[in-house]
Amino acid sequence: MLVIKNKYFEFIIIILSGALYTFSFAPIDFKIGIFISLILFLYILSISSKRTSIFKAFLYGIAVFASGVSWIFNSIYYYGGEDIFVSSIITLFFILLLSIFFIPLGYFINKDNDMSKSYMPVIVASIWVILEFIRSNIFTGFPWLLVGTSQTGTFFDSLYPIFGTYIVSFFVVMISMMATVFILSKSKIFLSKLYFLFLIFLSILINLFPIYTTDSQKSIKMTIIQPNIHLGIKFNERELNSIKRKYLQILDNQIHSLVVLPETAIPEIYQLDKTFYEKLRINKNINIIAGVFNYNDNADEVYNSILILNDNETFYNKRHLVPFGEYTPFESIFGIIGKVLNIPMSNLASGDFNQKDTKYENVTLHTLICYEIAYPYLIKTNDDYGVIINVSNDAWFGDSFAPHQHLQIAQSRALESSRPIIRAANTGISAVIDKNGNILNQIQLNDEGYINAEIYPSRGITPYMYFGDYPLLMIIFSIMLLYWKYNKKYG
Repeated sequence: MLVIKNKYFEFIIIILSGALYTFSFAPIDFKIGIFISLILFLYILSISSKRTSIFKAFLYGIAVFASGVSWIFNSIYYYGGEDIFVSSIITLFFILLLSIFFIPLGYFINKDNDMSKSYMPVIVASIWVILEFIRSNIFTGFPWLLVGTSQTGTFFDSLYPIFGTYIVSFFVVMISMMATVFILSKSKIFLSKLYFLFLIFLSILINLFPIYTTDSQKSIKMTIIQPNIHLGIKFNERELNSIKRKYLQILDNQIHSLVVLPETAIPEIYQLDKTFYEKLRINKNINIIAGVFNYNDNADEVYNSILILNDNETFYNKRHLVPFGEYTPFESIFGIIGKVLNIPMSNLASGDFNQKDTKYENVTLHTLICYEIAYPYLIKTNDDYGVIINVSNDAWFGDSFAPHQHLQIAQSRALESSRPIIRAANTGISAVIDKNGNILNQIQLNDEGYINAEIYPSRGITPYMYFGDYPLLMIIFSIMLLYWKYNKKYG
């Protein structure tokens, strides 16, 4: 067993391994780094007392989220009144809140428990996935920097359509804990044989399963627009005409008959400016998919919506709103924060959860706005040919890791659903993603441009789209129940 004599050095390793965790995600994409990070983290917890282990787990969480999601400071500060004190406090609170989800790991993984037992990798992986699932769903949820998301574009890709991102998290943590147990254990020969057999089984499992969807013989040609409009301009009413001119200039190029514009393409309520879209459609001889602010006169509510404009006018209203960005949760308690931040259009209404599928040339358009791409349950695939349309405005996060991480999350959705994804983002990263999660074309962050894409819609339902997370959660529940019974009987 390795011994780290300098205890302060352990804290340095914890912090560095937390940063390495983040570096395994886009844009750095050092994918093997997630294994190194987890092995170091899990090993140090395993040789620490329970109290120290709890603190180290919390510290690891702070390092992960401080390096990985501190970009929220950009949106809070630059677009919420430029109050550096309030922005810093909210960002710090957010990081500390997320870091709490690592504390149960420290409570369980420590030298008070015998972490060298051969079954520990399964238990630790189960606990990890339970915590990821809770973090992704509690309150409004934050399914960002999930371990499984880091492994898009690897040999794990075949697992996403079966059990989703969480199964990849499970196996990555399990393999990392296997390495940790191997270091801790005295029975290295036995463990080598046992874990080697498991890795062979995993390799067979990954390569066994067939392709779950088929592609249409008929393609859809569409043009993705990335205008690259800075938010300082975007929500300035005096710049409205210059924003429109920018779209017109881009659309003067050789484009396809279906055009996809980003989230809130024109920062004005659609019903107040319908003539612009109608003239655009007629003069350019195009059909339009665009992010708009949609006003419902009957309910007197404004939605963040996607407009599909051809001979008909159809709307998709965003269902999963961003707290404090699009609405204020528990307004009686947190209303003052919303007033201090003063973020534009931050009092929006949420759309109905069950909205009719939108069709275009007999192809189902699975429409998602911005952050919604992080929630797989919002995608309801069927046996029709379909394409996922994701419009976004990542300008809120500046030149940070966030747009790259957002694009990687979209890749994981393509893998899970086995559907191609069209992504139009204001400042980037706009992209065409095939059903295998590969980026076929993209416009770089903070660039202006367009992509002419030819997409072949897919049909069929993957096991994950049919069953969701329930099978994996049932397996994990069974594992934890067996462990509890075993531990109760044998101690």
